Amino acid sequence: MLCIVRLNASEASKAEDAAKKGADALIIEGGDAGKVRDFAKKAPGLVLGVRPLKTERDQIAALREAGADFVVLDAESGMADALLEENLGFVLLSRGDIDDTRLRILADLNLDALIPPPRDGSLTIERLLELRRMSALGRTPLFVEVSADSEASPLQALRESGVAGVIVEGSAIGKLGKLRDAIAALPARGMKRKERSEATIPAAAMAGHDHDDDSDDD
Repeated sequence: MLCIVRLNASEASKAEDAAKKGADALIIEGGDAGKVRDFAKKAPGLVLGVRPLKTERDQIAALREAGADFVVLDAESGMADALLEENLGFVLLSRGDIDDTRLRILADLNLDALIPPPRDGSLTIERLLELRRMSALGRTPLFVEVSADSEASPLQALRESGVAGVIVEGSAIGKLGKLRDAIAALPARGMKRKERSEATIPAAAMAGHDHDDDSDDD
C-alpha cells in the first residue's frame, strides 16, 4: 500500500522530510499552482497530489502544468468538467455514504482512487464490509485515512478490502518509518475463500464434536 502524507499548502518545508521518511505521495490541502511548484522544488520526484480550493477546469490545468500528478476533488463541490483534463490523475473525496447505484456509475469515471468518509474508532467488521462494498461496486482503489500508529493486523485487513493507499497527517511524519515497516512486513495475500477447492472445519472443532459423541455413547 502507498503511504500518502497530507500537508497544508503552507507546509512545503515538510515535503523533503516526508520524502526521506518514506512517503510515496503528498496531498497538498488548498494548494494552487504556485504552491505545487514550491513542493516540487522541496521534494523532486515525489508524487504530488492537490486538493484545490477552486476546481474550474482552467485551474486544474494550471495545477497539472505546475507539476501536480493528481488532484483530489470533492464529490459535492468539484466541477464536473475538471475530469476532462488529460495526463492527470483524479481522486474523488466522498463526504457521505454512497449508495450502490452511484458506486456502479462511479466506476465509469475511471478514477484513480476513492477516499471514503473517515470513521472514528476501531476497524470493525461493519466498516470492513462497507469498504469492500465501495471497492467492489465502484471498481476503484481506495485511499483511507489511518493513524500513523496503525498496527499490521488492521493494515492487512484494509489491504484485503481494496485499500491501495493510506493517508496520514503531516504532524505524524516522524512516525512514517514505523508505518512503512508495518506495511512492508505484511504477509502475502492469502488465497480467497471462493478459490478454495473444498470447505474445511477447524481441527479443534472436530475434536470437540468427537468428544460429545463419545459422551452420548456412554
